[in-house]
Amino acid sequence: MQQKTKYIPLLRNVKIRSAIGFILLALSAIFAGIIFSEGRLEVIVLITAIAWMAAVFFTDKYVHKYPQRYFAYLFASHMKAAVIMAFFLYVFGCIAGRIDAPPLVLWTGFILFVLADALASIPRCRDILKKSSQEMPPAADEEDSSSDVFTKADYLKLAASLVDKQAFLRKIRPDLDKPFLDFIKNNLPDLQGGAGDVLILDDITAADNKFSTAPVGLLIGRTQINNVLRLNQFMQFCSGCISMGGYIVIRYLPLENAKKNLRARYAGPFYWMAFILHFIWYRAIPKIRWLEKLYFAPVLSWLDTIHLSFVKKRNRVLSKAEVWGRLSFYGMNVLAESEGDGELYIIAQRTALPVQNKTPSFYIIAVLEKVGLDGKSLHTHKIRTMYPFSEFLQKRIFEDHGLAATGKFANDFRLTDYGIFLRKYWLDELPQIFDWLRGEIKLVGMRATSRHFLSLYPKELYDLYIQIKPGLIPPVFDESTNGFDQIVEVELTYLKSYWKQPLSTDVRCFFKTFTDIVFRGVRSK
Repeated sequence: MQQKTKYIPLLRNVKIRSAIGFILLALSAIFAGIIFSEGRLEVIVLITAIAWMAAVFFTDKYVHKYPQRYFAYLFASHMKAAVIMAFFLYVFGCIAGRIDAPPLVLWTGFILFVLADALASIPRCRDILKKSSQEMPPAADEEDSSSDVFTKADYLKLAASLVDKQAFLRKIRPDLDKPFLDFIKNNLPDLQGGAGDVLILDDITAADNKFSTAPVGLLIGRTQINNVLRLNQFMQFCSGCISMGGYIVIRYLPLENAKKNLRARYAGPFYWMAFILHFIWYRAIPKIRWLEKLYFAPVLSWLDTIHLSFVKKRNRVLSKAEVWGRLSFYGMNVLAESEGDGELYIIAQRTALPVQNKTPSFYIIAVLEKVGLDGKSLHTHKIRTMYPFSEFLQKRIFEDHGLAATGKFANDFRLTDYGIFLRKYWLDELPQIFDWLRGEIKLVGMRATSRHFLSLYPKELYDLYIQIKPGLIPPVFDESTNGFDQIVEVELTYLKSYWKQPLSTDVRCFFKTFTDIVFRGVRSK
């Protein structure tokens, strides 16, 4: 498939283009005020400027993000900005009053500015793209470059220095409780080789975090990681202490078992009261951005001391998906996990360096890295429907369970209870309206996809995907869609049709999706 001609604005500097826009804005407002000789000119200019800044923030209209269809994108971005600016202009105009800000003056200045600003954006030039951005992503079983996974040579080198299981067991202190010790004995790989050191930790202090030690072959976390003070620093410290190919053993109380304990302690309506309070205090409040910095501020350290004096434990809520995801983020691969309704044990092997240049999902609004136009990275926003750190388990889930008939991962334990509901009605996609306003995605199109998932598609679809901007509203898969191959067929049909007839294809897709959801009751599975 040959690429179409690509253009970019002749004036590419966003600061200069924004300055020109502001000058045009001021001139338009002043000109309208002089013509009608009504209102207070300073108020009119101020109101118009604030409305313009809001529109620029929401739409990012001075950054051109769709070179294939230059004028179509120019029209769309300026129209979105005009609608938002008009909304704020109306609100602020009502607040200022008709005497200080007459509607006739405001709207005349608005129309003059919209036309002048659009004309200033028309000049363009050819865009030259690097060939590297068009390459097919690595296959699903090969992709993990972000974690610096071992190569074959690394494993051969590691094999020469594998530690002896019995040497480890002889160094483990007998003060570990018997179930934990039995789990280690039964699940630590039976390897023969050189001896390795063992490190047993409860928690770390600020001084420990700065302390460097020789890597050990086995690290045992004696305390539930639910109760360590700073879990991120603890996991980072553990990762740095374990030699490549070494092992970590930790214990934790998973969210699933914590809920069972609540149900056992409280009956009937009291359970739901306890569950709601537990959800708010341990799951919702910690996920509010900036509260973490406030909690860990040195001047408020006494709060943690008082809390521990009453409850003796920090009781951090951790799901299985978050614990596995955190281990994967720090370069460790889970080998075994115990079973039961209470505390669980995990043994994992360090097989990679910690992930670099990626911020894990943790807060309510997740920022996810996807593949966008020309194969470049794109960040989209969603309401988080999976447990924190779940995105680092995608490859593991696919390798263990494959895909379901819906095209999603089978037996995916990463979804939260409320996430299932949000996904069913596509409510988790609402924050992507912000991405659409800013021009990162278009209104209709194939959904933005991760590099790992995109590597599962055939090359024909990939070649088309990277040349067409992803969309907010994708082709909907109904109950007749059976398997990943049919999903590929639906999306490939859309991409081919869009390549030939962009506007008519998106209009048809939009109304079909609207009809399927509203009248046929199609829901996400």
